[in-house]
Amino acid sequence: MDSIFRSIKTYPDRKDANGVVMRLLDGLGYRFYWATEGLSDVDVSFSPRKHSQSIGELMTHIWGLAHWVHLNLLGKRLTDARPDNPAEARVQALDTLAAIREYVARVDEQELFACEVEGMPFWHVINGPLADVLTHTGQIASLRRLNGNPVLKHNVFLCHDREKNKA
Repeated sequence: MDSIFRSIKTYPDRKDANGVVMRLLDGLGYRFYWATEGLSDVDVSFSPRKHSQSIGELMTHIWGLAHWVHLNLLGKRLTDARPDNPAEARVQALDTLAAIREYVARVDEQELFACEVEGMPFWHVINGPLADVLTHTGQIASLRRLNGNPVLKHNVFLCHDREKNKA
């Protein structure tokens, strides 16, 4: 699967609040991409105990969170159909996070922070659903390890091309 989140090659061009949100989305997408890359069917169905969400259910939940943010920020759905399976949820979640990032990149700071979600200021998108995506991505990584298939090696700190980003 090709995704903009396979690596983080460049820093945002913007050095404002939008740039910070863009980088947050870069980090979320990158971590989710690698936490869910190379999952087997056994991994996807793994749950540590009865009544706990499986990895696949967490992936679908992350899709729902990303979809909700997109709908509330842009006022439209990327798709009307709920994904049929966790692999489809993964692809759609990554595409939705990329679409949100694209939106943040093209609007000005005032327009972004004028957005209200259910009557709440934009800040609640950060400490609400985007923080939840990060939390659930960490859960997926932990569950993979418990199931004997740890996240593939990558470096979340040095996940870019240093030469291209020297400023």
